[in-house]
Amino acid sequence: MRNEATGSSETADVIVVGAGVAGLCAAIAAHDAGARTLLLEASPLVGGTASGSGGAAWIPLNRFLQQTGADSRDAALQYMRHCADGHADERVFEAYVDAAADIASYLEQATPLKLEMGTMPDYQGAAPGGFYAPNASRSVAPEVFDLNRLGARGAQFRRSPYGTVPFSFSEFGKFDAAVHPERIDFVELNERLKKGLVGWGEALTAALFAGVIDRGIEVRVDTRAVRLIFDDRTRGVVAVSGDRVLNLQARRGVVLCAGGFEWDAGLMAAHFPGVDMVPSTVPTNRGDGWRMAEQAGAEMGNANSCWGWPSYLIPGEMQPEGVPLVRTSLVERGLPHLIMVNARGERFVDESLPYHRIQKVMLERGADGTFQNLPAFHIFDQQFRDKYAFGPVMPGQPTPDWLRCFDTLGALADAVGLPAAALYATVEKFNADVAQGVDAAFHRGTAPYAEFWGDRVNQPTPNLGNLVKAPFYVVEAIASTLGTCSGPRTDANGRVMRVNGDPVPGLYAAGNVAAAFSGPSYFGPGGTIGPAMVFGVLGGRAAAAKST
Repeated sequence: MRNEATGSSETADVIVVGAGVAGLCAAIAAHDAGARTLLLEASPLVGGTASGSGGAAWIPLNRFLQQTGADSRDAALQYMRHCADGHADERVFEAYVDAAADIASYLEQATPLKLEMGTMPDYQGAAPGGFYAPNASRSVAPEVFDLNRLGARGAQFRRSPYGTVPFSFSEFGKFDAAVHPERIDFVELNERLKKGLVGWGEALTAALFAGVIDRGIEVRVDTRAVRLIFDDRTRGVVAVSGDRVLNLQARRGVVLCAGGFEWDAGLMAAHFPGVDMVPSTVPTNRGDGWRMAEQAGAEMGNANSCWGWPSYLIPGEMQPEGVPLVRTSLVERGLPHLIMVNARGERFVDESLPYHRIQKVMLERGADGTFQNLPAFHIFDQQFRDKYAFGPVMPGQPTPDWLRCFDTLGALADAVGLPAAALYATVEKFNADVAQGVDAAFHRGTAPYAEFWGDRVNQPTPNLGNLVKAPFYVVEAIASTLGTCSGPRTDANGRVMRVNGDPVPGLYAAGNVAAAFSGPSYFGPGGTIGPAMVFGVLGGRAAAAKST
C-alpha cells in the first residue's frame, strides 16, 4: 500500500483499528491467518493505556496452573458466573476459559513476549470457584523485555507515564516492593534502565509491538478511523491522517480495538450523568469504536459501565498529551494507619477491597440523587509516613506541599471541610477496633486480596493500624476510570452482534471498545488485558477467515 492524496482509496484484507493490546494481538493473529493486515492508531504512539499498567493478564487454567493441576475448568466458570451476577453469556465464558491458555502460549511462541506466573489472587478469591494460593495465580505477567529489540521503531512506542519498572513481578516481589518500594535495589534498577530493559505493561506492549514489526505489518500512527465503509457488510473505514481523508478498504473484515469513550464528554454525560471521572487512560479513547459499531446497527451492551479505581492527582503532573496524570492508591489503601472517609467524616468502605469495588461504593447515590461518598479523602498519620510510601513519596523523604499535613485531626478537618467531631469519632472507633484486632464496621483485612496487599510484618493484623501519631495527612480521593466497558456485544469469536442475534458481516471487536463479557465485574489482575489478548486473537483470526 502507498500513501495517496486526499480522498484516496487503499485496500487490505483486514484493518485493525487501535494499537493497544487488543489491536496488536488482532493484527498478529490476522497476519498469521494469511491476511494482509493494516493497523491504525489515532495517537502518535503504539501501546495504549496498557503500557502504563502492571501488564498482568487474567488467564484461568494458564500453563503454569496446568503443570500443577491447581485450577479447573469448572472452578473457573463457577467463579466467573458468580462475579458476573446474572450477566453471564455461557457460550462466551466457556470459549474464554477454553481458549485463553492456548492463546497466551501462542503469543509467547509467535512474538518475543515471555510470561511468568502472576502473583496476585482473584479479586474475589474467597468466592465460589475463586483462586488464591501462595506463589500461584490465574494471572500471568510479562518477563523483562529489551527495548533495543524495537530498533528505530522504539520512537513510536508509548512509555509508561509513571516511570519504568525494569523488573518482572517475581523480581519485584523479592524486594517486597509493592508495600516497600524503598527496598528496591536502585543500583540494579539504574543498570537495567541504562540497558533499555522494561517490565510490567511496557514489557507486554513492547513485546507485542515487536511481533507486529517482525511480520512487516503496516502500522499507521496519527491515523484516526472515524467511520465505517458499510453497505450490506463492513467494507473498510474512513480515516483521517493530518489533512488527508483516507478510504481504506478491507476485503475480509475490520476489527475494532479503539478503546472506550471515557474522553468523549457527550457519551460520558449520557452514560454517567453527574459523574466527574478523570480518566487514567490515553486521551485518544474518544468513542470512535462506539460510533462505528452504532453505524453498523450493532446491539450495544453493558450500559453505564466502566472500570474504575479510587485515585488522586498531584498538581502539575501531566501525561505526554498534556492531560492530568492520575495516580491510584491501590496499595496504600489497605495498609495500616490509613482510612478513607466521606464528606461526613465517616468511613464508608473496607479500604482493602479491590479498587473496582471501592469505586462503585464511592459513586453510590442517595434517595435524593446525590453522591453519598464523594468527596472522599485518604487520611493517615505519621506512623504510616514513617513506614510506607504514599505514591512517589518514600518514607524519610521531605513532605511535598500536595501531601497536606496538620498537627491535629481537628485542624485537618477544618482545612478540608469535614465535621471535626465526626472525624474524631470515626478515628476513635477505628482505633478501638484495631486494638481488638477486628474491623467491626467493614471487616477490613479478612479477604485474600487484602491479605496479599497487607504488610505481613504488621502482625496479627496486616491491614489494620491505629491513627494516633501526629501529624496527620490528607489526600483527596477522586473517582477515575480505567476505561469504559460499554459497547457492541460480541460473540465467542469477537464478531459484533445485532439485536436479532445475527453478526454484523465483517465487523469484529475486542478490548474496551466492546461490551465487557464479564458484565459489571472485574475477575482479577489483568481482568481487562486478558480478554483484550484473547478476543483480539480470536477476532483477528475470524476476520482473516472471512472473505467477500
